Amino acid sequence: MLLLQACIPTKQLGENEKLLVSMDPKGLKTVDPAAIENLYQQRPNRMVLRSTPYLALYNFGKKFYDPQNIQARIEKQEARRKTKIEEAGTDTVKINKLREKYSNRIERLENKLQEGNFVMQLGEPPAIFDSLRLQETMDQIGIYLNSKGYFNHEANYTLQVKREKLLFVDINIEEKQPYRYSELSYDIQDPRILEIVQRNEPRSLLKLNDVYDEDLITQERDRLYDMLKNRGYYDFARAYIEFEVDTSWAENAARVKTIINSPENDSAHKVYTIKDVYFKTDADRFGIPRDTVVYNGVKYIAYTHKYNPVILDKKVDIYPGQRYSQFRTLTTQRKLADLDAFQFNNVFYNKVQTPTDSTYELIALVNALPAKKFQETAELGMNFTEKRPGPFSSLTLRVRNVFGGAENLDFGIRGGIEYQANISDPDQAVMIKEFGANASLSFPVILLPFTNKNLLSDFSPRTRFYTGYNSEDRQEYVRSTYELGLDYIWQRSRNPMQPPVMQFIISPVNFNIVQGDIKDLNFRRTLESNATGSRSLLGSFDDGIISFVGMNFIYNTNDFTQTRNAHFFRTMVEVGGLTKELGLNLNINNLRTYQYARVNPDYRRYIPLGGQRYFVYRINAGVATPILSGNTLPYDKFLFAGGASSVRAWQSRRLGLGSYAALRTYEDDEGNLRIERDYNMEQPGEVLLEANVEYRFNMFSFINGAFFVDAGNVWLLEPNVARPGADFQFNRFYKELAVGTGFGLRFDLSVLILRFDFATKVYDPAIWKEDRFVLPRFNITDFFSRSRNSQSTLQIGIGYPF
Repeated sequence: MLLLQACIPTKQLGENEKLLVSMDPKGLKTVDPAAIENLYQQRPNRMVLRSTPYLALYNFGKKFYDPQNIQARIEKQEARRKTKIEEAGTDTVKINKLREKYSNRIERLENKLQEGNFVMQLGEPPAIFDSLRLQETMDQIGIYLNSKGYFNHEANYTLQVKREKLLFVDINIEEKQPYRYSELSYDIQDPRILEIVQRNEPRSLLKLNDVYDEDLITQERDRLYDMLKNRGYYDFARAYIEFEVDTSWAENAARVKTIINSPENDSAHKVYTIKDVYFKTDADRFGIPRDTVVYNGVKYIAYTHKYNPVILDKKVDIYPGQRYSQFRTLTTQRKLADLDAFQFNNVFYNKVQTPTDSTYELIALVNALPAKKFQETAELGMNFTEKRPGPFSSLTLRVRNVFGGAENLDFGIRGGIEYQANISDPDQAVMIKEFGANASLSFPVILLPFTNKNLLSDFSPRTRFYTGYNSEDRQEYVRSTYELGLDYIWQRSRNPMQPPVMQFIISPVNFNIVQGDIKDLNFRRTLESNATGSRSLLGSFDDGIISFVGMNFIYNTNDFTQTRNAHFFRTMVEVGGLTKELGLNLNINNLRTYQYARVNPDYRRYIPLGGQRYFVYRINAGVATPILSGNTLPYDKFLFAGGASSVRAWQSRRLGLGSYAALRTYEDDEGNLRIERDYNMEQPGEVLLEANVEYRFNMFSFINGAFFVDAGNVWLLEPNVARPGADFQFNRFYKELAVGTGFGLRFDLSVLILRFDFATKVYDPAIWKEDRFVLPRFNITDFFSRSRNSQSTLQIGIGYPF
C-alpha cells in the first residue's frame, strides 16, 4: 500500500489532459454538501495523504488486463453454446439449462471486459477532466437548487492546477433568499373530494411560509393519492393530481394551487364498496369444486380446509360492506406474510357490473399459496476467539401449520469447537466444545385467559413455548443447561405500511437447570479467593435452578446493511428467584436457587456522511446484582467486557475489574522471577459501562475500512479486600475506563460481512505499573502474537460489531 501511495501517476496523460482529483462545493449555508456531491457527473480520483492509491491500484491491475483475450474467450463461449444447443436437439429442458449456463459465463466475461479485472475494479480509472461533464454538473446543481426554492441562486466554478497535471475544482454557490409558500389554494371540481381534502388540510405537508421544496410537493401528491385510495376511490390515479406554481406574483414568494382533475368522461370520481370477500388457501385444480366456509362475513374456499378461519380472520382487514381501502389491502398482505405460513399472498379486486350503475361494488379475492410444510436450514462456519479458528454448524427444521392454526414447530441442533489459551501454558491452545439442541412451538396469537385470542392482534403477536439443552466443555469447567420458557412477542411500526421498528418480548416463565463441575484446581482456588463478603463467586458454579421473569425491548430504525440515518435501542431486564417469594418451592434434589436482578440498556446511533461514509457510536451499560436473600449471581448472568464486539484491544471477557490488576509470577529464561498481568481468568463483573465510536468508509469495491475508539470496563458493586479497586465508585470510575483504538477491515460479501479489527491498548486503568498510558508500547507484531498479554490484538468476527 505504501508503494501505491508513493506518487500520483500522471505520465500517461496527454499534453492537454488534466487529472481531476478534487471537486469541493463552497459557500453552502443550508443545503447539504452531500446532496451537491451526489450530482457530480464526473467523479474525481480520491486522494489519500496527497496521493491517489485507488488510481495506482487501477493502473497496476491494467498491466494484467488483456481485452483481446477476453473478447476471444467470449466468442469461444458463444460458439460452444451454439454447438451444445444444436447437439441437444429438441430437449427443451436441456436447452434451457445450457442457455443459462453459458449466458452466465458470457455475462461475467462481458463485465470483466467493460469493468476490467478484479484488481482494476478495486481501484479507480483515471478521472481525466472533461469540461462538458463539468457543465452538466453545474446544470444539475442549478436544477437541484431551484427544486429546493433557491431560484435566485448564483453558481460558478474555479479551476486550479497543481503540480502541472492535478486539477482542483471549487464549485462556488451563493444560495440567496429562498422562495416561500405565500398562498395555498385548491382547484377541485368533485365536491366530495374537495370536502375530504379540506377536512384533512391540517395534515398537509405544505405550510404557509415554509421554504419551497419540490420533494415535499411530490410527497404531498403521494399523501393525497393515498388518502383517496383509502376512502373508496379504487380507480383514482396520481395523474389526476397536479400542482400549479406561480413565482411571479411577488419576490421570493410562491403561490401553489393543488388541482385534482375529474375523470375524462365523468364529473365525479367513483366510490367503490366491497360486496364479497373470498379467501383461497390452496392452488387451483381445474374441474374440481372447492368447499366454502363462511366466518365473520368472509368466504374461505379450499379443497381441504387446512387453516383455521378463526386465526386467519385476525389477519384480514377487508370485509363486506367496507369501502375499498388500499391501506387495509396492504395491511392484510403484511399480516399474512408475518405468519410465515404462506409462500406468497395477493389481494385482487373485480368490479361488479350492476344493472342501474348507481352503485359501484368490488369482489375481493385473497389468494394465499401455502408454504412448504417442512423447511430445513443448515449453517456451517468458523469461530475465532483466540489462538486458532474452530468450526461450528447448525441444523434446523421447521414444521408449519402443525395444528391447523398457522403454528410453527421448530427443532434445532448445533455444535461447535473453539480454542483458547491454556491456563498453565498460554502458548498452547486447548479446545472448547459446545453442543446444543432446542425445540419451540409458536402460535400466531397471545395465549392468555379471557382474551379471545384478540389481544394485540394488529401487531403480529406470537406465543412461543421453548425448551432446550446446552453443553459446554471448557478447560476450566463443564456445564450443562436445561431450559424451559414461555415468551410473548409482538412488534409495532411507526406506519403500518412500513417494516416494524419496535419489538417487545415478555418472558413470564423461564426455568433453567444448570449442572456442572470445575475441572481446573487453579480456577477453583481463584474463585475461592475472590469472594466479596458474603458473595461467593464459587457459588456461581453450584448446580442450581434459575427461574426468572424477563423483558426485552428493541427499537431499530436501521436496515440490515446499516446505511440509514438511524437509531437503535435495546434494553433487557431480568428478575430471578421470585418463585420463593410467591411461595413456590423449587428445591429439587438440593439444587441451589438464585435471586437476582439484571438490566442491560444498549443505545447506538448511525449517521451517514455521504459517499459511503458513516459515523457510528454506541453506549452500552448494565447492572447485575443478587437481591432479597440471594448472595451471588449465576455465572452466566455476570457482565463481561473485552472481545470482538466490546473493547476490542482486550481479549474476550478479560477486561476488568476496575483498576484491579490480576498478576502472576513466572521465571524468565535466566531463572529470574518476573511479574506480569494474568489474563487467563475471565473477569465477571456486576457493573458494565462501555462506549464505542467508529468512522466507517469504503476503500475498494466490496472492501470497507473503519477507524475506531473503544472505552469501557466492568466493576463489582461491593468492595473486595482481595481485589482492591475492583468496586464501582462514582468519584473514580471515569479514571478506570480502559481505552483502545485501531483500524478495521470489513469484507462485504453480500450474504455476510467478514470483519478483521486490529486494536491496540491506549490506556490501561489497572494499577500495577506507574504508567497507564500504554500506546507507546505498540508493536505491529503483537497483532499476530498468541499471548494474551500482548499490547495489541486481532479480533475476527462476522457482521458489524454494533
